[in-house]
Amino acid sequence: MIIREARIEDAEALLKHAKKVYGEGRNLLTSPEEFNVTVEQEVQWLKDNMEKGHLTLVAEQASNIVGMLNATKGSRKRVKHICMFGISIQEEFCNNGLGSKMIHRLLDWAKEDKDIEKVCLEVFAHNERAIHVYEKLGFKVEGRKERHVRFEDGTYSDELLMGQFI
Repeated sequence: MIIREARIEDAEALLKHAKKVYGEGRNLLTSPEEFNVTVEQEVQWLKDNMEKGHLTLVAEQASNIVGMLNATKGSRKRVKHICMFGISIQEEFCNNGLGSKMIHRLLDWAKEDKDIEKVCLEVFAHNERAIHVYEKLGFKVEGRKERHVRFEDGTYSDELLMGQFI
């Protein structure tokens, strides 16, 4: 398994990864049917992230992208010290430490940035596996948005706000 920074030429493979993970469960905000990003839009998104100094990591297995982490730095003065991230890993590659490795890379990157003091994330309260990983890596629950997400079947999930000062 290789963890590396994303490149422009990864755009098509990133879309394939996104479509797969959006269809695998209820742990991500985007539903499969509403994900309609073109290769051109993905290329532009990658370019924008690079220009702004954000971090996009991919996990690659046998030349296939099976995981992705995206971290964005605060764009306004008052939140310049904060970095938000999201991560997605294809189900068959979960439970083997890949998420922890990717987050460690993120934390190392954040510590090297002179502006970042805190790394934050949002996670559905029912995603116990992810919450366990985040807590193991030093993140703490800082808040809860009740019934924040409503699924197609009418059920709800709270969303937890988690953070870690670095």
